[in-house]
Amino acid sequence: METEVNAFLSKLGADRAYSESTQLAYANDLRVFLLYLESNEDHPPVLEDLNTEQVVNFLEAERNLGRRKNTLIRRLATLTYFQDYLVEEGSFAANRFDGSDSIIKQVISQTAEKQSPRCLSDPQVKEILAILESSSRPRALRDRAIFMLLLETGLSVAALTALDMTDVDIASRRLHVHLAWVGDVWLGMEKAYSPLREYILEGRPDLLQKPGEPALFISQMDGRLSRQGVWQILRYWGEQAEPAIPLSPRLVRHSAALRMKKGGMSSADIQKRLGHRNLLSTQALLRRLEANCE
Repeated sequence: METEVNAFLSKLGADRAYSESTQLAYANDLRVFLLYLESNEDHPPVLEDLNTEQVVNFLEAERNLGRRKNTLIRRLATLTYFQDYLVEEGSFAANRFDGSDSIIKQVISQTAEKQSPRCLSDPQVKEILAILESSSRPRALRDRAIFMLLLETGLSVAALTALDMTDVDIASRRLHVHLAWVGDVWLGMEKAYSPLREYILEGRPDLLQKPGEPALFISQMDGRLSRQGVWQILRYWGEQAEPAIPLSPRLVRHSAALRMKKGGMSSADIQKRLGHRNLLSTQALLRRLEANCE
């Protein structure tokens, strides 16, 4: 099935009607489905696995992981669109499942609505770090450094992916960044120092394939990590939590803003760190976070 999934995603990529974020969402939904099949079947995923029984079991498994109702609806829509593609290409003679099937509708209807958190709680931060630290994969060192750097500094993903090795001063525990509406500044790494140092000394050399690569954070395919790559990284580790945490750059950034506020940083300094043009916008965000986060 993986071959057909890749062909489907390639077709979406060639169609300008689908935005990059939409393509990324389709890719993630199908990846999650393939991972589910790999974990629950004694054979590699095949097209025959795309049927009513498997779709029902998949959605139930997602519900048990704490997924929101909207997430299940989107997962189903992705599988339906993928099935339509298979029928159009002649891989399927007819649909193998119907999204309006009563059992499928029942699974989704029984899924409680759940509002996305506005920021991460301390236990959630500890859980994410524990999951990252328990992994033996080289990328986990990189991903822990990314998570902690975003959480400690409130940097945008664009600013984070633009970092080069020359922007890191390990000796002084500072980081050179370019902030919108502010310019070039040096920021303290705070609690991100140790994870970042460990990544540079141990994780990055294992991932590096091209000597002389200037980027601080590199992908497993080599080269500078993209903003979409960071989004996928955070989403992946959030899904490893129990229950799953909808980890995203926005969620981490809001958590960082609240942590900075609780740490005594002024609203004006937080505004600069977040790259907001208007101080009132920053103050309004902080009020919402203080009112809605524990």
